[in-house]
Amino acid sequence: MTTSHKLLDISPTPQVLVALTRTPITPLDAISELIDNAIDSFRAAESDGTPIAVRQIILEIPGPAEINRGEGQIRIRDTGPGLTEEHIANAMRAGYSDKNHFDTLGLFGMGFNIATGKLGRTTKVISARAENDYAIEVILDLPKLLTTGTFEVEARQIPKPPELQHGTVIEIRGWWPPGDANSGFILDLAKIPKKALRERIGRRYATLLRSDSPNQLAITVNRDRCESFEHCVWAEERFVEHRDHGRIPAKISFDQVVDRSRRCLHDGAEFGDASECPRCGRGESREIVQRIRGWVGIQRFDDKDSFGIDLIRNGRCIRTGERAAFFYHTDELSGRSELEYPVDAQYGRIVGEVHLDQVPVDFQKQHFQQATTEWEAAMKFLRGDSLLPSKWKDGEANLTPVSRLFQGYRRVRSIGRGDMYMGTFNRTKGKADRISREVEQEYYREFLRKIPGYYDDAKWWELVETANQPPLEQLPECRACGFQNPDGVESCAGCGEILDGKQCVADGCGALLAKSAAICPTCGKSQLPKIKMPWACRFCDQANGADDAACTTCGSVKGALHPASPESLAAAAEDRPELSADNLSVRLADGTFSAPLKIVARAVHRKIIPAPGADPVPLVVDNTITQITVYADLDHTAFTGLGLRSEFLIASEVAQFLHALHSNLRGRPGHTIATLTALVLREGWGDSVAEDADAVRGDIKRLFADITEKVLHVPGAADFYSELDESQQRAMAESLIESGVDLTELNALRETGGYLAYCDRETLAGFFSRHPQGWFDKRVWGQPWPREEFGEVVAAKLRENLRLTYLRCMEDAASYLRYEQPEALIVTRARAAVEFLSDKLA
Repeated sequence: MTTSHKLLDISPTPQVLVALTRTPITPLDAISELIDNAIDSFRAAESDGTPIAVRQIILEIPGPAEINRGEGQIRIRDTGPGLTEEHIANAMRAGYSDKNHFDTLGLFGMGFNIATGKLGRTTKVISARAENDYAIEVILDLPKLLTTGTFEVEARQIPKPPELQHGTVIEIRGWWPPGDANSGFILDLAKIPKKALRERIGRRYATLLRSDSPNQLAITVNRDRCESFEHCVWAEERFVEHRDHGRIPAKISFDQVVDRSRRCLHDGAEFGDASECPRCGRGESREIVQRIRGWVGIQRFDDKDSFGIDLIRNGRCIRTGERAAFFYHTDELSGRSELEYPVDAQYGRIVGEVHLDQVPVDFQKQHFQQATTEWEAAMKFLRGDSLLPSKWKDGEANLTPVSRLFQGYRRVRSIGRGDMYMGTFNRTKGKADRISREVEQEYYREFLRKIPGYYDDAKWWELVETANQPPLEQLPECRACGFQNPDGVESCAGCGEILDGKQCVADGCGALLAKSAAICPTCGKSQLPKIKMPWACRFCDQANGADDAACTTCGSVKGALHPASPESLAAAAEDRPELSADNLSVRLADGTFSAPLKIVARAVHRKIIPAPGADPVPLVVDNTITQITVYADLDHTAFTGLGLRSEFLIASEVAQFLHALHSNLRGRPGHTIATLTALVLREGWGDSVAEDADAVRGDIKRLFADITEKVLHVPGAADFYSELDESQQRAMAESLIESGVDLTELNALRETGGYLAYCDRETLAGFFSRHPQGWFDKRVWGQPWPREEFGEVVAAKLRENLRLTYLRCMEDAASYLRYEQPEALIVTRARAAVEFLSDKLA
């Protein structure tokens, strides 16, 4: 039997590119990936012996307005050597990796595809090399690749742009639409203030942006240059003396090879003593020198958040202010981590910049790979095992850079030179106090401005050295006799001359008194000022001047109660016994009964506004241990529009009170707000709150019977007859016939408005909707119709709100009668409408 062989095409589909764009990274990470690739091109040129004289990366980021219009583009341009067609193909090939895992920042392939694909759907690359008279243009259109199902993209030779003699331009546009997983990613980038974006880039690439960097480069964002971040640290010549650890400088620099290893050129795996890669089986390798360089030092100020060591790989800061790796000790047996610094206070001040170019990073460049031998060797050199001497082995001392700083600067026992801490001398205490945070921040602002003495540490150091030096006491000299008096005295001890005085406040006196004098010895006038206290508005909490008669923000009169306070509401409230309850007690979750409560319900006839500009609330509660008083606005939309019964809201407030009062029952089944509300309703109001469909139907009929009696003489009743449509007239005629009324009497009924007694309820609602004014002022409804004294605009608004409130309730009640078996929500809504209208009848 023969076997056949067939090659299977297992190239990934374009969906792989789209899947890569779903990788969770931040907008700054996406931009950084493209910056990294540009930096790598500069390094490649230097390795080829053709270094770039001016290393520049130019970013152009659109604003939110452009993004929202679907316009704009991101452009990243570098002045590198340019890319060949092969380089561009490799950059766009998902998963491509060259043989250099160690000297580069960018992840051509994965990193490029993730960054550009998250930002937009279409990426254009234009690259030119100095030796060519043309440029290469490649467009990566993700939607088009998905449509064609192929990875093939066209590389075109185009005329070299005059402004691009060498270098690469990447343009990204075509923002992802709403609904896509990446929709809004570009907007998140655009919303970052450009100053903040430059600062974050300046922190991430600080060591490459500095003028003293051998590989200095310039990065601009929308034409403004990114400035490198600098730590505010003490100079290396500053130090503290420690009894057990000797002299410890405030800044420790290092540049040391700690180990060497052999790594595979293809996948970065460690060879060890083998001749082949244990991962891929190939034999190409490279010796990696594990060099650790940089510094660790003491920040001139301490802070709860701003401290830690920056960990850098090939110029990019991978970990900003790293703490866990340096200030925690992990027990090898239990695996538990223990904080070692800062433990004596909340504030830390150890900072640093450490380059770990040889240590691999994870795929997203968020952290170094800590399971590698390179990482372990670096941590052993930088911080050792434990920073605490109590955990050191007998006879051994931890002399690593971080450990030395920890021993010398772990805590601040004394302000001044001893622990290198700024301070000022306190005469009262006879010792130094730490400098105020405000002065500290002022010094730091001057540091950022690079003002001499503040940028270097000369001015800061003065506050360290003079912290414990009492200043010379001033001895003011008396102008009259020349006697030198202690500072602060008001009269001369030699001749009695007033040194620090004031004039008498009495009109016509003018005597010179000692500044602390309470009474003038000449005229006897009191010198104590009359203090006018400012006051706070009880409604909006605005502070007002003592002379303000009303709040300058909300207009409330000085001393007025908060309009939603129980004291204010009580003055205009009426008792509602049907909503109240005496001796209410419910069975609690543990089987006991709550102490008896008295529930007092009172209705207020105005809106309850909790704060200026806030929406009205339905009720306010005033609690004591034995009584709950509820002030309710029964005209609130919660009752009139949403159909909530007042008993339900009152019961929920009582339930909340009981739930909080019996906090020891929290977590027990049944001790919930919902359960307690149901119990309170049952015990307080019983069957009266149960929604009976037939009872509601009867209440509606009685309501409209009452309305019919009152509406017959409402102005406009006769005129409304001509507005009845055919169906309404037919229904009225049938009602007249059923009632035994002779139709010849219709004209008389029309003239008097008596025909309304035979109209259906929807017709009555229609009459009210068209002619509402005549129903108010105690004709049908007791409420007054808004008058012109409110102003025409305000009155019109009040009238329309009033009309709609009553009309909706009439329509809810009228339509309810059409239901044979109404749902519970409809019953509740109709009940609320009936209660509202019944309460408003004249």
